[in-house]
Amino acid sequence: MVTNNQWHVEKNIFELVWNNTNDAIFTIGYDGCILSANPSFETILGWKQEDLNDDNCFPFFVNISPAEHEEQLNLFRQGQDISYHLTKRKSKDGQVLDILASYRAVNEEEVLAVGMYKDFTEQRSIQRRLEASEVCYRNLIEFIPDAVFVENNGKIVFANSSALQLAGAKRIQEMLGHSVWEFLKPVVHAAFTERIKCSLSENEPIIEQFRQVEGEAIWVEITGIASTFEGEAVIQLLLRDVTFKKNYEAQLEYLAFHDPLTGLANRRYFTEQINQAIDRATAHDEMLAFMYIDIDKFKGINDTEGHQIGDELLKQFAARLRANIRGENVLCRVGGDEFLVLIDKVKDMEMVTEIAKCLHQEFQKPYFMEGREIAATSSIGISLFPKDGENSTTLILRADEALYEAKAQRNQYQFYNQV
Repeated sequence: MVTNNQWHVEKNIFELVWNNTNDAIFTIGYDGCILSANPSFETILGWKQEDLNDDNCFPFFVNISPAEHEEQLNLFRQGQDISYHLTKRKSKDGQVLDILASYRAVNEEEVLAVGMYKDFTEQRSIQRRLEASEVCYRNLIEFIPDAVFVENNGKIVFANSSALQLAGAKRIQEMLGHSVWEFLKPVVHAAFTERIKCSLSENEPIIEQFRQVEGEAIWVEITGIASTFEGEAVIQLLLRDVTFKKNYEAQLEYLAFHDPLTGLANRRYFTEQINQAIDRATAHDEMLAFMYIDIDKFKGINDTEGHQIGDELLKQFAARLRANIRGENVLCRVGGDEFLVLIDKVKDMEMVTEIAKCLHQEFQKPYFMEGREIAATSSIGISLFPKDGENSTTLILRADEALYEAKAQRNQYQFYNQV
């Protein structure tokens, strides 16, 4: 169960990204119509939500037939994403824009997919002007914040000042005649050269993690373009440091699946793991165990000692769970002082009993916080798959019913079959 505070945090993060990103984000329905669009959608394309009706739901498409559009929708219906690619889109005033587009299949409720457009018109315009005039190229490229390398036969023949900074070199001359990848070492070496070649041939950017000369790990978006330099065919590499973006995305993903107070999985992630575990256990004829745990008289402690002590107690309790439940098992804070544990690959009931005894013994120990000792025991309800149920809802309900019986006396563990 998601707490109000957690729900507000996730909602605020979503609204922050939706309303403040420079990229156009929109949702697509199963009929192919746009359901919603963020403010940047109108900023980039000029189309408002009311402009996109059933008869004209994609007026910004350029040279895309209805059959091609339907083919794209079918990919989403099959759960397939469409990764970043350069394409053309038409703004409301008739201007044709260079757009870096990507789509992610959702297939939840009324939403078929989510699209994201990045206005790449300026970057492409710069690239075209550079190809027309190498002198202009040298002058303009220094004002681009992204690192630009020009390679001829795998050796650097030109780099701007941003490239110098990204590579960690002191002078441009240090890089000339060397490969870019001598200064930026890919963290994942396997097939790195093939990924770069594929990016160049398909004219699609890729994101890779590198270690700089001084050892710092960074994420870099790489766009490669065939060009000419001093009359020779070269490869122009545009490198953008996207470390902050990647870390922010990782933080968003973490918040989406974890309890911010204890760091344990939240109910959403736990439910996904349960369903996967049930499928595996069914396929291999294995057992699973589910434990529903709460802290005895937690409300009294929280009200008497204050929320700060209550929060610290929850964090220490979660730490004890981590220390005693390991391997492929999953820990979850449902909300308040309620926790769920999934025990995978159970050999027999005795194995679960031993784990319950271990936890029960661990919960007898007092907690120490702010120089004080606080005694707080816990009660445990246990259900088993497939004996007590064959789906996550039933198994959690059975464990909860067993917990109710355990709490009648408190500081106990109780199997559902004993209720």
